Amino acid sequence: MKRFIIAVGMAALLCISQSGCKKFLDTESPTKESGASFWKTREDVERFTNNMYGEIADVLLNNSFFLAAEFRCGVYRQTPMAQAIWNRTYFDFLVYNNMKSLQIHNYWNDYFHFDNIRKWDGYFKVIQSAGILQDRVMGVSSSEVSDTDKRRYKAEAVWVRCFLYFIMVRLYGDVPYYKDPYFAGIIGRTKFTDVLNSCIADLDAIKGDLPWAYSDPKMKAVRPSRGAAIDLMMHMNMWNAGFDEANKDKYYTATVQLGKELLENNNGAYRLLTISEFKRLFRGGSEEGLFEFTQNVNYGEVRGFGYQYLNDNVLEHSGGGYSYVNLVPKFMEKMYPLGIVDRRRDAWFDVNTMYTGGNLVEFRKFAANVGSNIAFDGNLIVFRLADAILLAAEANAELGAGNEAEATRLLNLIRARAETIPYVGAGGQDLKDAIFWERARELMGEGHAFYDLVRTHRIINSEYCTAPISPSAFLRGAWTWPIDASALTNNPLMKLNDYWL
Repeated sequence: MKRFIIAVGMAALLCISQSGCKKFLDTESPTKESGASFWKTREDVERFTNNMYGEIADVLLNNSFFLAAEFRCGVYRQTPMAQAIWNRTYFDFLVYNNMKSLQIHNYWNDYFHFDNIRKWDGYFKVIQSAGILQDRVMGVSSSEVSDTDKRRYKAEAVWVRCFLYFIMVRLYGDVPYYKDPYFAGIIGRTKFTDVLNSCIADLDAIKGDLPWAYSDPKMKAVRPSRGAAIDLMMHMNMWNAGFDEANKDKYYTATVQLGKELLENNNGAYRLLTISEFKRLFRGGSEEGLFEFTQNVNYGEVRGFGYQYLNDNVLEHSGGGYSYVNLVPKFMEKMYPLGIVDRRRDAWFDVNTMYTGGNLVEFRKFAANVGSNIAFDGNLIVFRLADAILLAAEANAELGAGNEAEATRLLNLIRARAETIPYVGAGGQDLKDAIFWERARELMGEGHAFYDLVRTHRIINSEYCTAPISPSAFLRGAWTWPIDASALTNNPLMKLNDYWL
């Protein structure tokens, strides 16, 4: 994707001038201002902002972060034919949580760039860009950018910073946390629940400055809306609820309240699409999308984070009669019980083979958007309305009997869209499990699977996970990624993740 290149400016010069500036903050981001000639016009602000989103894509979409989130401890296995012909070893490394072996350079790592996932310097470059936007936009003349739009740009910058910290927390656990765009100190890693609590407070302060929807269709869902801010806050609260036992009800209550705000006060900005509209959902910019990355195969935008690499593994290749992976039958039966109608199953699987394993059990959720060969041609969905509804259902269920009716109602919104039978079972753990499996069904292939297992601690239980992590390994950080040793450069306060040493 073509990017405007702006010379490195004041922020980088300040960083270079400080002897304590850490390696991961020594950024040479192309979005930084070039001096007095910049930050004068609306075009300057918009160009900087657009390029900041381009930086996010460069960090997240040029490795296989997405693929790993689906395959790690997941329901996919190499088909016998694929193993015999291709021996795609990364499947086994991901399924059985062998992150050390996944980092070793071989054909597959060089192709999928799994080793880049362990490097966090790119995130901090974008966080610094977001801080500069937040700092500089308020000084642009109001004749160029209205005060309302200044607040919106500032809110976008806060959202970007918080979004990237959320991604990093889920990857690494504790992370260095700073908000000053011209930071030049030395710090270690901050407890990740504290990082997310700070981000939640910052998002709460700015979410009202974001529109529910953008009037410009080119900005719809690819620039953060108020709905995207609320959904991000819901995710952060639910993540912390899984790791801060003493305060979990506070996080569940906050998620419930945010869900009500999103669903009841959105001025008609969002709706669940029908099952027949799913191709349009993944084309991008739909009423269900909350935040997405744009991708267009015709413009050469084929990235490793995206659904095209999932399609590469789960669709039949070249008429050879096999896909590279199949799906574990036991868990397919848990997601889609035999004898129960579900339009998602009909649309996304071959019912004749999905319960059997074997060489050809295609997962065709994104096949309707295949552009060239198996490359996915459409936006990459990060957050959508169904995700937020199910988070709200989960939080209600966790709060107990008084909230179970609302949890069931929200759960059945998603089931009704799938044209399957409503949930009429018991409350308690049965209801919580029903919501978990609904998320597994609804969001399969979209990069939520591993993180839902981790934050709910179901990853230690073979009833929910095909390759569970032991409780002791989980407590020692087996759910994290290894951190690249470059994080230690010039920083005596930094430490890596002990489990992977």
